[in-house]
Amino acid sequence: MKSKKVLFVFGITILLLAGWLLSVRSSTGAEVIAEQKQLVEQADQLAERKLYVRAIELYKEALQNKTSLTVDIQEKLLQAYEAYEDMGDYCELAVKRAADGTAKEEEYLKAAEYYVEHADLEEAVPLLESGIAKLETTGLQDYLEQIRYAYTLSIVGFEQILPTEDNTLMPAYNGEKWGYINNNGRVEIAFDYDSATAFGTDGFAVVQQNDTYYSILKNGDWYGADDGSSYEKMSDVLMVSGSHILGQRKGSYSYYDYDFEPLAEAFQFEKMTGNACGVAAVCKDGKWGVITDSGKTVTDFIYEDAAVNSLGNAFAGDRAMVKENGKWHLIDTEGNRIGEQEFDNAKAPESNGYIAVANNDGRWGYIDRNGELIIDYQYNDAKSFSQKLGAVQSVNDWCYISIYNEKVIDEPLQAAEPFHNGIAQAETCEGMSLIKLKYFENE
Repeated sequence: MKSKKVLFVFGITILLLAGWLLSVRSSTGAEVIAEQKQLVEQADQLAERKLYVRAIELYKEALQNKTSLTVDIQEKLLQAYEAYEDMGDYCELAVKRAADGTAKEEEYLKAAEYYVEHADLEEAVPLLESGIAKLETTGLQDYLEQIRYAYTLSIVGFEQILPTEDNTLMPAYNGEKWGYINNNGRVEIAFDYDSATAFGTDGFAVVQQNDTYYSILKNGDWYGADDGSSYEKMSDVLMVSGSHILGQRKGSYSYYDYDFEPLAEAFQFEKMTGNACGVAAVCKDGKWGVITDSGKTVTDFIYEDAAVNSLGNAFAGDRAMVKENGKWHLIDTEGNRIGEQEFDNAKAPESNGYIAVANNDGRWGYIDRNGELIIDYQYNDAKSFSQKLGAVQSVNDWCYISIYNEKVIDEPLQAAEPFHNGIAQAETCEGMSLIKLKYFENE
């Protein structure tokens, strides 16, 4: 009886020991790794014989479990995809490896090149940017600079086109009257007006016909009329900013609704800019100050001037350029001065990108939003950066440069506006044109 009990205990011990050994083996993944090695060896042999369709399936089977061999097997699978000319699956795996932080420079480049060949810059550019952030290499940056500024230029044949925030419906002048065109240059609202503003965020614009201003909808219908029936007619309309018309009545500018009725009669200014970043620059008694959207004073009227950008705003990217004691400097939306640097001339910010400034020789360069000189003074004229591009004039012609001060849109342009929503208005010797970026990032 005792011997049977001993045998029973011994058997239980053996089973427990076997279970422990099995668990140790499983926990170390030894069996999985052994199976992976076997599958990879078979796949390698098939790949050597150029039987890629079978090799790929074995590599993929080997990758079903994640082990210490995973990264190496993925590289073999990438090689098989490339040899098999299956670059779609190559890119999918390369993007996964990029997300995991295991992709190599050549993988980023090959995937990006494939996307570029298939006109998919929206995949190529972010992939390259992620690689630049993870790898210490210049190859990805060089290729990114080659591709990210791809564009088309179309002659649209108008004498003037005004920039707008989204550039989907732009005021245009045909030499006689104003109307509106879309981003392909086709007429959307007939050329019947003596003046026209860009549309605001509520979908209203203001046009003038026979000395009367009208607020209009995007389909061209009239909504409100400043016909003198309730108030004295306006003598000027600057723009539509947010939900307000910025107009001049009885010699002063103020805020009005779409029926041209005053919204803030206490706020009367000699000049004013659009509201952006929650604030606006306004002028009274020859001096400029800053107010909030609600009319609260941010700064006293202490500035000699405020630069205004292509959209009619002083502020962009939470910065503005103001003139004080004969020199220009940066301020933020709370009126705080940014940096100690002063400039002889300056343009307003267009985005959170570089800002155009000039020295006392009339040469233009660029500062960053902290006021530090980034691109030295070297151009005859310049406009602040937007969407990573700055318009500059060398001698007579304009072109666009990158943040690395490289010419990237080198058309012979007679005039050039900043980019907004991937589109810029420019003038060539053949007439007004629209330049469209194939890829852009809103700032």
